Amino acid sequence: MSFAELTGEFFLSLLGQGDAAQATINAILGACLAGLTCGALGSFIILRRMSLFADMLGHAVLPGVAVGFILAGSKSTPALLLGSLAAGLLAAALTRAITSYSPIKDDASLGITLSLFYAIGIWLLSWITRAGPELSSQSSGLNHYLFGNPAIIQTVDLVFLVSAAVVVLALLRLFFKELTASIFDPAFTVSIGLSPRIFDGLLLVLLTLVIVVSLKILGVILVAALLVIPPATAYLLTDRLGRMIALSAFLGALSGFGGVYLDFVFGIGVGPAIVCLAFLWLMTAFLASPHHGVLGRYLLQKKLELKTLRENLLTSAWRIGERGGELTAIPIGELASERGEEPSATRVLARRMNGSGWGRFEKDLLVLNSAGRERA
Repeated sequence: MSFAELTGEFFLSLLGQGDAAQATINAILGACLAGLTCGALGSFIILRRMSLFADMLGHAVLPGVAVGFILAGSKSTPALLLGSLAAGLLAAALTRAITSYSPIKDDASLGITLSLFYAIGIWLLSWITRAGPELSSQSSGLNHYLFGNPAIIQTVDLVFLVSAAVVVLALLRLFFKELTASIFDPAFTVSIGLSPRIFDGLLLVLLTLVIVVSLKILGVILVAALLVIPPATAYLLTDRLGRMIALSAFLGALSGFGGVYLDFVFGIGVGPAIVCLAFLWLMTAFLASPHHGVLGRYLLQKKLELKTLRENLLTSAWRIGERGGELTAIPIGELASERGEEPSATRVLARRMNGSGWGRFEKDLLVLNSAGRERA
C-alpha cells in the first residue's frame, strides 16, 4: 500500500469498530497521556538537573515489574505498577544513601544504582522464563516493559494514566510557586521556612509515578527520553516557566500521537518513533528558535552588525554636520574622507542605509531624513 493509502487507513481506523480500532484508539490515548504528563513534569526535572536521575529510575523499575509478576502469578496491572513503584523508590533511596554516606559523587551513584537494578531485573526475567510451567506460561509479554508497546494498552492502563496525569498536574499547580522557588532560589526557600528537600522529594515521587505508568508506552529503556526531550525543546522556545510547561506537555502529546501514526504507517515501533519525532522537534527548535536557535542567533547577529554599521555611518555624518557641513545630503567623498577609507567602501555602506528608515543612498549622496538626523 502507498503512503497516502496507509495514512487514510490509519484515520479511518479511528472511526471504525472492533478490536483493531479500539487497540489503535487506546494506543493513541495512552501515548498522548504519557507524553503530556512526562512533558509537564519534565520541565521541572530538567531545570532541577534531575535528567540522569530520571534515566536511572526508568531502568531501576524493571525488578519491580518482575517481582510484581512473581507475587501476583500473572500480568496483573496493579501488581506490576505497585512493584515498579516500590523498586523506583528503593532505587532512589539507595542512590541518596550512597551519595550521603560516602565520598562517591552523584553521577557515580546513579550509574551504580542503574546498573545494579537493571541487572537484577534482567536476571529475574530470565529466571521467570525458566521457572515452572505455571509461571513461565503467564510471562509472555513481559518483554514489552523493556521496549514498550502501546498496542497492548488496556482500559485499566488508561485509567492509571489518567489518574497519574490528574495527580501530577494538580500537585504541580498546587505547589507551583514553592517548586519554582526551590529550583531557582533555594536560599530564599530556606529563608521563608521551607526545605528544598521536601520539594525534591515531591518531584522524586511524581517522577517515579510517571515512569511507572508510562512503561508500556516506551519501556524502561526509552521512558526517560519523553521526560527530557520535549522540555528541552520548550526551553529553547520560551523563557517563561508557565509557557514552557504548557509547550512541553503539548510537544510530548504530539510526539505520542505522531509515534503511533508513524508505527502504523511504517511499522518502526511506537517507542522509537516517539523518541525520534520528539528529537525532530528539538532539532527544529535548535536551528530555528528566535532567541536560542542557531539560525535565530545568526540572524540576530547579522541584524546587530547592520545596525552598528548604519549607526557608525550616521556618526560620521554628524561629525561633518558639526563642522558646518550639510547634514541632509552628504557627499560620499566627504564621508569617505571623514572615515578614512576609499569612496567605494563608503558607497557600499551607504547603500545599506536603504530600508533603515533613517535615510537612503541616492546620486552618490547619503540623504538623511528627520529620523536619521535625530538618530545621528
